[in-house]
Amino acid sequence: MDLVNRGLVPTVPASIRAYDQNRWDDRPGVPVDLAINIDVQLSEPHLILPGNEPPSVPYTVLPHGYSVQVTKVDDHFDVLRHFVEPEGELELLVTLHEIDVSTAKTEKKVVEVRVEDHRIGQLTPQTSAKFLPAVRHLANRGLVTVGRGWFKGSSVSAQVSLMAAKAHELPDEFLTGDPKTAISLNRPRRTPVAGAVSVASAAATTSRTFVIDLVTSQPFTPWQQKEALKLLRAAASAAGDITEDPVVTDSTIRAAVLHEHAELIANAIAGIEDSDFGLANDYRTAISKP
Repeated sequence: MDLVNRGLVPTVPASIRAYDQNRWDDRPGVPVDLAINIDVQLSEPHLILPGNEPPSVPYTVLPHGYSVQVTKVDDHFDVLRHFVEPEGELELLVTLHEIDVSTAKTEKKVVEVRVEDHRIGQLTPQTSAKFLPAVRHLANRGLVTVGRGWFKGSSVSAQVSLMAAKAHELPDEFLTGDPKTAISLNRPRRTPVAGAVSVASAAATTSRTFVIDLVTSQPFTPWQQKEALKLLRAAASAAGDITEDPVVTDSTIRAAVLHEHAELIANAIAGIEDSDFGLANDYRTAISKP
């Protein structure tokens, strides 16, 4: 009724089968009975709608797929506790993001899982590799990747699974067609706004910083990406309380930095592109001094 009262028509998948039913006393010339079965795929009442609203930015929802486990969920129970229901389970719309978890010895990219802009875990490197091509492709189209998450939780623990198609399972019409969206019911969000700041502090930050958003003239090597990320993390640290983490891919760079550091950082990034890390090292050394 909530959906109907909002002017919406609820629909569900269904299958309708009609066939001649054989009877033990069938005789030639005697009509047979027509059997009809109608099956409706309808979830339990508390699972009919996701427990949160879709993103406010352009996005597309991945088709359903086999369930995969989201790891490191226990580290983010402070977020997931807001979604605990008496039934103990809930469907959530989660967003998928590429993050760099490389170490000094290995290069590693994984999929981070977020709900309402809050991190709630990540996929394993092996599982991430099956989703990253789609996440990158959709990001290049200006779309955030959304999947359906299955949340099971109580007042002391939580578990999240992702039920979404992997990159090799996606049809061409999904990858190139119009975004697939979910119904927004304009319900209040359950969690605090990520990185919320007061109006006064937000104004101060805006006046001191701006966002670098660059496209490299040639692809960065993994080593160059790591050096650029270290540089931009240092720049973000110098800028103070920045809610958006620096992002470095093989062809793009994005970070919030101080106005007075803009020229230094641009020159340092140009040096990294030419495999000259001296300017980047000089910048990091300069801002690390008390």
